[in-house]
Amino acid sequence: RHSLGEYYTPDWLCERIVSQFNFKESDKILDPACGSGSFLRAIVHRIRDLHPNLSAEEINQMIFGIDIHPLSVQISKTTLLLSLGQEITKAKKPIHLNIILANTLLAPEGVTDLFGTEFTLQIDKEKYQINTQVLDDIEEFDLVLDLCQDLADQTFLKKSFDISNFESILKKHLTNNGINSQIVDSYYKIYIGLKNVKEKGRDSIWKFIISNLYKPYFLYGKFSYVIGNPPWFTYSSIKNEEYQIILDKLATKYLVKPKKIANYPHLEIAAIFQAYCSSYFLREHGKIAFVLPRSFLTADHHDNSRSGFAKGFQISEIWDLGEVSPLFRIPSCVFFSEKSDNGKKTAKNEIRGIKIKGKLPYHNCHYDVAVNYLTEKAVSWHYSVKGNSSALTTMKTKTISKVNPYKNKFKQGATIVPRAFYFVDLDQNYPDDFIDRILSIKTSKFVKSDGKPPWKGLDFAGRIESKFLFRTALSKSILPFHLFKPDLVVLPIIINIDENGKKTICVHSAEELLRMGELKASRWFSNVENIWNIKKTQKSRNMGAYDRINFHSGLSSQDLNARYLVLYNASAKDANALVLDRKDLDLEFIVESKTYVFYTNNIAEGYYLSSVLNSSITNTLIKDFQTRGLFGPRDIHKKILDVYFPKFDKNNKSHKKLSDLAKIGHLKAKDFIKNNPPQEELTPLNLGKLRLQIKNHLIDELKEIDKIVNKLIQ
Repeated sequence: RHSLGEYYTPDWLCERIVSQFNFKESDKILDPACGSGSFLRAIVHRIRDLHPNLSAEEINQMIFGIDIHPLSVQISKTTLLLSLGQEITKAKKPIHLNIILANTLLAPEGVTDLFGTEFTLQIDKEKYQINTQVLDDIEEFDLVLDLCQDLADQTFLKKSFDISNFESILKKHLTNNGINSQIVDSYYKIYIGLKNVKEKGRDSIWKFIISNLYKPYFLYGKFSYVIGNPPWFTYSSIKNEEYQIILDKLATKYLVKPKKIANYPHLEIAAIFQAYCSSYFLREHGKIAFVLPRSFLTADHHDNSRSGFAKGFQISEIWDLGEVSPLFRIPSCVFFSEKSDNGKKTAKNEIRGIKIKGKLPYHNCHYDVAVNYLTEKAVSWHYSVKGNSSALTTMKTKTISKVNPYKNKFKQGATIVPRAFYFVDLDQNYPDDFIDRILSIKTSKFVKSDGKPPWKGLDFAGRIESKFLFRTALSKSILPFHLFKPDLVVLPIIINIDENGKKTICVHSAEELLRMGELKASRWFSNVENIWNIKKTQKSRNMGAYDRINFHSGLSSQDLNARYLVLYNASAKDANALVLDRKDLDLEFIVESKTYVFYTNNIAEGYYLSSVLNSSITNTLIKDFQTRGLFGPRDIHKKILDVYFPKFDKNNKSHKKLSDLAKIGHLKAKDFIKNNPPQEELTPLNLGKLRLQIKNHLIDELKEIDKIVNKLIQ
């Protein structure tokens, strides 16, 4: 279920969503990712409430579902059958449940030529041009497929029927006497195709594939409502390159592809589902309601969906479910939208909505139980822009045209992964210094416990020349005004110093290190490269280990000449910032991707920046623009720099005061850690507690910082 992005929706939420709609008897409703059929069940009960005189047959004809998972389709059919109830036995003819096993996003598209509209149908390696008229009647299509399969069986290794014989048999089995030559020709091609694969011994799945893969085509433009919970997984999680290409074409066609390529890997496939299903399945003036990850409100990669740029739909209402538990493993929301063919519209100035909060007694309760534990607050949503970020917020915010002068000067560090290769502990006593030594090292203890497949469980040990050891910092080391126990890393880099004393970084392969006579380093990184080549993912297939670690020159572009580094964490509820003096460390410091860095030789400027970045004022202003996890806001990155504040001016009294307060903050934070060293491993929970303890210890300084920053930003 996880690999297919399936998150089954609890009954109470299905019931609450469908209660928004007054279905007419003539309406048809689709769940394009029906899972266990929870929405289908809720829709049946809603129709019965609205139209108590409708028969089970009539209700069944209103409801459709699609799912890619065979077991889900069986469960959905069972759910629907049970929901329709005993009355189904009174049906005058066998009931056809309209639940299809197919990939919703792979509906074939017709191409119009002199003979009408055709689509390409593939049977094994052969492709056949089929007239789309065969898809006008879903029950007839299934019946004829069975007939074609039967005829293929009975003419196995015999002469094929000619088309006139086939037409006679076809007309005898169909009640529809209006079939024309294009339909006959198309069905004849399917018969020949099935006969050929049977005679080649390759017929085990093709009738099944044809029966299901092309079913979504029957549903084009058929629905007044599309309601459901589309798959929740990202573009980068798809390992199949061919399917990636298909999704890329859809994302491009329906204008959901992020403008910034770096955001593309994070795009939820649900965004493609929303635009595609609106465009493909909805009638004119149709409505769509999707349960979505809450990142659709804030994440940069979903800007097209919330701004109105994406094709197919215009958002009309939003529900925020971020404070409902238990629900899903990640925060969620609901988007209600209306069909729109205008691909270049803009977000409405104001979108109605509600915020739902509450702690439920158990996950899958019905709404008559859940309603006793939930509160709903009416809100208005606004499309807000801050710098390069956008969000749907409940507060109107001014669009600031000024660009923060530090926005482009802070850089994200190198992605030092897989961490088991590079994060190490000394496997001996600490030396007096790290100058020209051979030292024993092993994979860091915390990395082994924190690793993820396929790198989990890797354990390296060996000896290394001390010149290849450096310090770095992950989020757990970044505290307000203090760097706590920076990590030790081994890296395949040589620091060169020119005649003017300027330092530059050069990244080397194991082979290059061997030729340079660095035998211990060559052995370590040769092991790294071998394991990398065995375990690397499809996405990294053309990348060596040293290419990966220096991706986008993350290592080689770092500035080792600036004495001071202003660091802040890339993710957490709030930014935590500090100033690092390189002279305070025993080794050269390399910035890792979990932190952002600003290089400076002006300590006063560094202190000024750490004050502003640690302020609750700046952090509050980005809250609506941060993505949220189950424990609240979590991503910061450069959103904190979308808040405008001026460049440091040593002659400005407010700037000078902020700098002085940060200097005091650094001294007090250092003393606090010295006198109150953490007694437990810094898990995310313990790290949050420690950061809060430091802020409480610096409460007077932070209050004064907030007063100045508030005026500074205004």
